[in-house]
Amino acid sequence: MVLDYKFRYLQQEDPNDKIVLVSIDEKSLSYFNSNGMYWPWPREFYQIVTDYFHQSGAELIVYDILFDTPDFDRRNLSGQMSDRRFVQSLEQSNKAILAFKSTANEDPSADISINNEPLIEANDIKNEPPYKEPHLLTSKPLDAFTKAATGLGNTVMNPDEDGLIRSAHLFDSLAHKGFVPTLSMAAYLELQPDSVSLEWTNTGLRIGKQNIPLQDNGDYLINWYEKGGVRNGTFPYYSFQAIVKSATQKIRNPKAKVSVPPSELEDKIIIVGASAAGLGDIKSTPMSSLEPFPGMEIQATILNNLIGTNFITQPPTWIAILILLLISIGIPFTVAYSRPAKGGAAILGILFLIIGVGLTLFIYERIWFSTGLYIITATIAYSGSAAYKYFAEEKQKKEIRSAFGQYVQPEFVEQLIAQPDLLKLGGQKKRLTVLFSDIAGFTSISEKKEPEELVSFLNEYLGAMTDIIFEHSGTVDKYIGDAVMAFWGAPIGQDNHAELACQSTLKMMKKVKELAPQNTNIHSRFGIATGDMIVGNIGSYNRFNYTVLGDTVNLAARLEAANKQFGSSTMISEQTYEGVKEHFYCRQLDLLVVKGKTEPVRVFELMAKRSAPGAEHTQEIISIYQEGLDYYLAKNWDQAIEKFRQVLSLKPEDGPSETYIERCLKFKEEPPPKDWDGVFHLKTK
Repeated sequence: MVLDYKFRYLQQEDPNDKIVLVSIDEKSLSYFNSNGMYWPWPREFYQIVTDYFHQSGAELIVYDILFDTPDFDRRNLSGQMSDRRFVQSLEQSNKAILAFKSTANEDPSADISINNEPLIEANDIKNEPPYKEPHLLTSKPLDAFTKAATGLGNTVMNPDEDGLIRSAHLFDSLAHKGFVPTLSMAAYLELQPDSVSLEWTNTGLRIGKQNIPLQDNGDYLINWYEKGGVRNGTFPYYSFQAIVKSATQKIRNPKAKVSVPPSELEDKIIIVGASAAGLGDIKSTPMSSLEPFPGMEIQATILNNLIGTNFITQPPTWIAILILLLISIGIPFTVAYSRPAKGGAAILGILFLIIGVGLTLFIYERIWFSTGLYIITATIAYSGSAAYKYFAEEKQKKEIRSAFGQYVQPEFVEQLIAQPDLLKLGGQKKRLTVLFSDIAGFTSISEKKEPEELVSFLNEYLGAMTDIIFEHSGTVDKYIGDAVMAFWGAPIGQDNHAELACQSTLKMMKKVKELAPQNTNIHSRFGIATGDMIVGNIGSYNRFNYTVLGDTVNLAARLEAANKQFGSSTMISEQTYEGVKEHFYCRQLDLLVVKGKTEPVRVFELMAKRSAPGAEHTQEIISIYQEGLDYYLAKNWDQAIEKFRQVLSLKPEDGPSETYIERCLKFKEEPPPKDWDGVFHLKTK
């Protein structure tokens, strides 16, 4: 955790300025969709960009894309011809690295269904790595592509137990028949002399005269630079569609001014990969809280480390042991033979010295001094010593001198039958409404029920929710445990998709209460957002899902979870509210900045249908609540509290009112800054 924070807040600039990234992003998908070319794109696209890179003088071209299936025929475009053109471009450039993928398999006798000889024949390593986990090949480029490429690299990335990628194997054993490099290592080797030797040593991996430090388990610890992403990130990003447009303009007119001129690609290492969320190559890293990290950027970071020798190193083990011994002995001695004030000051001085040295070494030399380990050791040593001194010398005293804290964490069958064209790959940009829901308190139900009862309850619940969604012409996207994702407006267009989603939600809320077991306090939470998104069949040629992608989808998921912050059940976006405010009673909840975004969004709670019985009562509650919210935004805390309490008298246990009363009381004691704008930053997903 400490190392993660060091990377985030003690960032290092890219010292090499050698790598550029070409991104298959949402903009590229939308651009080619609008021109009738849906994902996956024809290989001819990659032929165009490969030729452009080569003509621009790129030093190396790396594809973080699996070209493991033949291209298919499209209108006026032969798949075989498209593949053949790409092969010709790879051969002509003679500087392209392609990706393959493997998976760990502990059975060394397992059948290898994919020929791996071309992958291992060039990597003659003198000895075995410190790790023994064999891999089986799961996908590799077509044979024609493999022969045309100058190198091949593995894209497998194994996260730590918490799901973050912090390190990587530079080589993997392929069913004990040789070693294959990761994609970044394959690129690095291509940049080396042909006769370079490879050997594992006690301190790392030696390639020629360069020793690459590894951890004790053989993993390479990645040295992260500045935050990732398109905007102001470590590496220059170019949209794939911009490269294609620049290349075609240059073919028509070599003197044309283009958005990505050849000069920006000259002598560069170019990595091509996917950053669009729907293509499934977004990874979690220590830097993900600052910006999403595509897999290609992780490969770029490792390659940048290698070519610039920007490694994370650690002091020798004996130094760490010596420091631990000094802490373990010195702190108890200090506690035992000094007054509490002086002893405490000395301990604080030691801790600040450890932190200072650790930060200095990391900032200037990228030496990982195990600050966290030493601080924990010092804390334990001090706590143990202080406790011993207390019980041994101060038994007669009744005060407690120390306290210890603990750190605690699918559906559209009828439409398919009527419209078989929906089975075509690709998507289109449409304005839709999407919903996410899950059961609050589901854990308490699962703990009290046997597995058979739990499955029966889930089937009944999900069946009821699905029936309501279908009743209101919605499409069920998927189930995730007790969670449901659905959307309206596709595949059959609906002008009132936001209204249908809200009607469905109110009915689902009522149904959940009917299904709730006795003596349980459970309900469902809903997040609804309206806006532009990509909808269609997303995936590979032989396996895909009909789904939606885009920022609006992510927003709806965040709004569902944000209900917990307000004690509300249904949170809708401002665009949804504008589409339904004439039909439903809604009240503003807050101005939210959801996790991963910087711009605030206005969110509302869906309360009731205007034509429902007792609507006047709801209108009165909203009116008083809005007065309280106005007072709150004006920093009139007492008047705001009074109004919110009036709401509670009309609607006991009203979560939003209780939330704002709590905020007002807090701001009375600790007033917000003068430039406070009422925006609430959501810290969690």
